[in-house]
Amino acid sequence: MHNRCVPGHAPIRRTRVEIDTGAIGHNARHLKHIAGPGAGLVAVVKADAYGHGAVPAARALAGIADVFGVSLVEEGVELREAGIDAPILVMGPSMDGGHDEIVARGMRAMVSDPADLDALAEIGRRRGEPVAVHIKLDTGMGRLGFLPGQLGPMPDGVTVTGLATHMACADTDDPLDPTSMTARQLEVFAQLVDRARAHGIAPGVLHAANSAATLRFPAARLSWIRPGLALYGNVEGAGLRQAMRLVTTIAQLRNVPVDSVVGYGGLWRAERPSRLAVLPVGYADGLSRLLTGKAEALVGGHRCPVAGAISMDIAVVDVTSLGDAARVGDEVVLLGTQGEAHISVGELSRRSGLIEYEVTCGISRRVPRIHAGDNR
Repeated sequence: MHNRCVPGHAPIRRTRVEIDTGAIGHNARHLKHIAGPGAGLVAVVKADAYGHGAVPAARALAGIADVFGVSLVEEGVELREAGIDAPILVMGPSMDGGHDEIVARGMRAMVSDPADLDALAEIGRRRGEPVAVHIKLDTGMGRLGFLPGQLGPMPDGVTVTGLATHMACADTDDPLDPTSMTARQLEVFAQLVDRARAHGIAPGVLHAANSAATLRFPAARLSWIRPGLALYGNVEGAGLRQAMRLVTTIAQLRNVPVDSVVGYGGLWRAERPSRLAVLPVGYADGLSRLLTGKAEALVGGHRCPVAGAISMDIAVVDVTSLGDAARVGDEVVLLGTQGEAHISVGELSRRSGLIEYEVTCGISRRVPRIHAGDNR
């Protein structure tokens, strides 16, 4: 169990994130099953594993993931320094100054810029051993990747072991529509792979499928899949288990009369004598202010509305419907399961207008993460 808190001290504030590493492992195995026999899994653990903790997530995926995907060179270094010796694919564009680090740490770059390719080729020539790279191809997303005119013979000093692209609309496209953006991207990718092979590039692996493409577009699965969001169970209705719970406890209880207001701006007014629970959690922790007037919390397995504006360190929940059942110190769940009730990442996304990635990545580092095999 891992708990990041003040060194030498137990947490005082009981706000925490619980990560079920068993769920992450389950999700990885489920996604590999969907991808089919022989498909490799690039477990994307960038952005601190989408807020779940990159190192604990990688350790939970040992023996399941074939490769770990990161965006930054620094993220790969963090894994290496934690003793993660599995293959690491650095997928982001910010490599300048980190090329030697990538090679020295035994990582592999997914190159999207000819300048990075040249820098890695120079290292390969200097070492007398080609540097293995993956090449990212722009098939229509327009963000990163080699364009058709940039494909040609590779410089001495590198060997291309993989070709990749990224899907722009796999979460919204109709899988049965042959004219969709995703279908078109896969067609372009196939054409560019043929063009690369005509220039003597012989990649061992091809990969294109993010979480949505893995789940919805069989043709995108290819040699490897690269799930991120789905790995942590944040795609509903796909046989996955949500790994994250955001939990706190009731710090204070207040009984207020009719017409009492709560919080900045006086946005909530008591329509009846009300019992309010004060929670030590706010938008500085990742409970977005955009949830003001929209969020609910689980108290004793019941849904209770958040009352008033979410502030930096405090949220208030209306527990009047529970009578005297709510007590100071009781667990309150803002994300995850309590009893038979559940608040999903997708629900918070819909209520806030944020995307699912922002919900989990937005939970700040001041909230301790507790990692265990099963926190359900």
